Amino acid sequence: MAPKRNRQQQEEEQPDPEVQAEEEDPPAPAEDNDDDDDDEEDNGNAEQRKKNRKKRSRAVARRKGYRYIANRAGYSATLPSADASRDVTSNLLSISETVRACRWTPRLPNAVTYGGDMDEYKRRMKLSTESLPPKAAAVIRGNAEVFARRIMDEAVQRSFDAGKTRVSANTMMSVLRPLQPVLDFSFVAPMGLIRHAQTTIVGAEGKQAPALAFGPDDDAQMKAEAAWIPKQEAFAKQVSKRQADKRAERAAKIKAKKDGDNAAAAPPQAKKTRARA
Repeated sequence: MAPKRNRQQQEEEQPDPEVQAEEEDPPAPAEDNDDDDDDEEDNGNAEQRKKNRKKRSRAVARRKGYRYIANRAGYSATLPSADASRDVTSNLLSISETVRACRWTPRLPNAVTYGGDMDEYKRRMKLSTESLPPKAAAVIRGNAEVFARRIMDEAVQRSFDAGKTRVSANTMMSVLRPLQPVLDFSFVAPMGLIRHAQTTIVGAEGKQAPALAFGPDDDAQMKAEAAWIPKQEAFAKQVSKRQADKRAERAAKIKAKKDGDNAAAAPPQAKKTRARA
C-alpha cells in the first residue's frame, strides 16, 4: 500500500498553470524531391488535354462539314428519299477529280500491276494520255456520281446492319463483286501491293515472317508475272516517247504561230527610193 502524501508534496507535484512546458520543435519536413516531377507531369497532362481538345474540335468540325456537304448533295435526315443515289441536288465529285479518275494509270511499270493482264495495262495507259475537256468530263461525272452513290449507299447500309461504324474493304468488295462481270476494268486489291507485302519480312528477331502469307499458287503466279514486267516497261517507254513527241510538236506549232503574229503586227519597213541622177 502506497504511503499517503501530504498536501505540500501534492502542491509541489502539480504543474503551475501559468508556466507552460516548452514545446518541442516539430520535425522538419523532408524535402520533396518530386515537386519538379509533379510539375512536369502536370504540364504534360495539360498539353495532352489541350491536344485532345484540339483533336475533338477538329473531328466535330469535320463531321459538321461532311453533314453540310451531304445535305446539299441530297442526303437529308428530315426529307425521305426513295433513291438517294439519284436525288443529286449537288455533285459530290468535282470536274478535276473526274478527270484524274479517268486518266489514272499505274506509275511503276517495273512492278506487277494487274497480274500479267497486258490488255488492261495498255488500255489504262492509252486513256491516261487522252485529252478530256471539261464538258466531256461533266458527262462522265453525271454517270459516275450515280454509280458511286449507289455503291456507297449499299456499303454503308451493310456496315450498319452488321453493327459496324466504318466501311471495310471486305464490305466494299462484297458490294462490287456482283458487278465484276459487267465492268471493263478490275477493282481487286492491287497486285503490286500484295506482292510487296508477301516479300517484306516483319517481326522481331526469331519471329520474323512475311507481312502477308503466300497462297498455294502464288509462287507459280509470281514467276508468270515476272515475264510480263519487261513488256510493261517497253510499252511505258513507247507511251512516254509518244507523249514527248506530241508536246514538242505542239510547242513548235505555238512558236510558229507566235512568230507569224509578231511578223504581221510589225510596222512595214519604208522602201528606199533611188535618187534620180
